[in-house]
This record gives sequence, structure tokens and C-alpha cells, in this order.
Amino acid sequence: MAVRVVSAPWVLTGAAAALRDAAIALDGDHVVSLGPRAEIEARFGPGERIDAVLLPALVNAHTHLELSHLRGRVPGGEGLVPWIRLFLSARAADPHPGPALDAAIAELEDAGVAAVGEVTNTLDTLPHLARAGLAGTVFHEVFGLSEARIGAALAEARARRAADPAPGPGISVVTTPHAVYSTNPRVVAELLRAGAASIHVAEDPAERQFCSEGAGPLASLVHALGAIEVAPRGRSAIACAAPHLSPRSLAVHVVDLDDEDVSELARSGATAVLCPRSNLHIGGRLPDLPRLLAAGVPLAVGTDSLASSPSLSPLLELATLRRAFPQVLPRSLLALAWNGRAVGAASVGLLAPGRAPGLLAAPLTGAAPEDPAAWLLDAYARAGRPFTWIARHRPEARPG
Repeated sequence: MAVRVVSAPWVLTGAAAALRDAAIALDGDHVVSLGPRAEIEARFGPGERIDAVLLPALVNAHTHLELSHLRGRVPGGEGLVPWIRLFLSARAADPHPGPALDAAIAELEDAGVAAVGEVTNTLDTLPHLARAGLAGTVFHEVFGLSEARIGAALAEARARRAADPAPGPGISVVTTPHAVYSTNPRVVAELLRAGAASIHVAEDPAERQFCSEGAGPLASLVHALGAIEVAPRGRSAIACAAPHLSPRSLAVHVVDLDDEDVSELARSGATAVLCPRSNLHIGGRLPDLPRLLAAGVPLAVGTDSLASSPSLSPLLELATLRRAFPQVLPRSLLALAWNGRAVGAASVGLLAPGRAPGLLAAPLTGAAPEDPAAWLLDAYARAGRPFTWIARHRPEARPG
């Protein structure tokens, strides 16, 4: 076994541990051992010294890569429904991502991302993810409120899945609902209960009115898109979704929550995926991170699409949360970007022997931080520099 040793002033393991003057022994891309530099070098020989913070590769738990060509083309600030109308118009005028999709994959690499929760209507991103060696789950959304429309959408999804080649190693594909206001309630329940799934939920106060009254701007929107009847469904979007959520579910956005919503979400065991820069762009609001943490809700972070967020960097999403909630410990924030389990890539996000999670370097360029997690979220994020890959994640094939 030819072991490569790399050492650095700081190593973040992904398990809340920050190791000062530490080293990692690698067999190819797999971690053999890690710990104090003196101990690792005594076992494996002198290593390469890197002036950087070393850390596990990151997880972007909510992306829409097929929308990357719409970067900067959908104005926000007026709330979800006005944004959806502008988005639908922009996508109808330019439906195909073209080279923007390859550029987005390269951007994920610069952002240090090894695993994604990719949401798609077309499955066009599958071969791109496979070629890039990315792991995670591809959530194939279905839309339609009436039985006829959702039946046709499910049949089309099955046909598309059958026609597409098998996903790459470490990638699974599942059919998933879009939201409580856009997917038939029966099918929302069935798909959430079936296993891994993702749902956009509580992104905007308009969802609460849609669910509780069957009225408001979202009801007007779905009527305009062809839905004949919209009836009240429950107290809130979370109340409608929570009975069907499980620890394998992703509840994306969760901005508009009351105390009962938070309790229901916590009881479900679902992971809440926060997309703060998208939320700020669309509605000017953020999820209540301290309340979610206090309730014990599992958390991850995503960027949403480039139609509503300026980049695909999980670190920059966390830096936004850091500025908004300075009372939250930096290491607690970084944990959101290491939740590989949320997207079915459990080996991503933790440096441990036997794993190949992907290893990143954030060059210190002369800095000497006492808190490397705070330095990453503050100085390094502010500089906007790409990560350097020391070792790649090596996904293993897993059942669909």
C-alpha cells in the first residue's frame, strides 16, 4: 500500500472536531488514518505540508442544475407567486440549459461539492452528474393536481426513467412531488411514504393561505395553470405534508413556520434543507435557524437554482446564515454542508478511516486562525476563492 501523507495547521473532520497541526494518511482517495501530525508521520513517514485548512468535501442538498441557464434572469423580491410567474415565462422562452449545465457542474467542483440532492423535471442532468463523479439523489418531480394530470405525469416519469441509462455509481433516482400546491394530495402522500423524497414546503406565506383556505395568490396561479378546484387542505403546508414525512424525506425551504409547524417537522424526522440566498432573493425572508436547531430538526443546506441564487456554493449559503444568526456556532453551521446522509451519500461529509469522502484544502495564504470554522465562514467565504481538491470522493454503487 503506497500511502500519501498530507498535513496542515488545521484539519476539520466533519464530526465537530478541529485538529490542530494534524495529518491525514491516504491510500489513493481513501482515508487510512488521521490525527496529530507527529503520530501519523511516525507511522507512515514524513508528509506534504499544506498551508491550509483541510476539510471533507461538501453537500449541496438542493439544486436545480437544469435551470442554470436562467442565472440572473428571474427578478425577485415580491414573493413566491410573482417569482413563479416570471420564472415560467423565462423558462418557456428558453427551455434548454445548453452549455450552462456543464458550467454549473464545473462550478460545483470549485465549490467543493461531492454530493447533491438534484431536483429535475427532465432527468437531463443525469449523465452530467455521472461524468463528474458526483453522488447523491436525483429527485424527478411530478406535477398535476387533478387525477388526470397527475396520472399522465406519473406515466411520463416512468417512461422517461425506463428510457434513460442507469445512473452513475453513487446516484439514485426517485420520483418525488414538487409541492403541496402543485402535486395531487394523494400522490404527495404516496410518494413521501414510498421512501426517499423531496418536497418544497413552507417557502412563502401564500402556501399557508392556499392550504387553509383554498384561496390566495397560489390558488389564483394554479387556477390559471388549469386546476379546476382548489379546496382547503389543512392548517398549513407543513400540516399537510408532515403526516407523510419520514427521516428519508427532505423538506426544502421551511421559511414560513409557526410553533406547531416546527413541532410537527421535528416529530417527522425529516431533514429541513435551507436555501437562504434563494429565500432572500424571492421573498426577502430567512428560515428561523436557531428555532430549528433548538427543536432538533435535522438540517442540510442547498443553493436552489441559479434562477434564484447567485452561485452553487454551500459555503456561501452558510456564510449568509452566519451573518444573520451570529449566535449559532460556526461548527454547527458547517455541519449542514456535511449531511451526506440526507441525499443518500452517507460517506460524504466525514473524514474517517476506510472512507473516501473527498478531501478539500482551503488555502490559508498566511492567515493563522484560532477558529478554523469561523475563518472558513468569514474570511474565506468573503474572498470567494475556490477549494483545492486533495482527494476525490469515490461513490459506490447502491440500490436505486
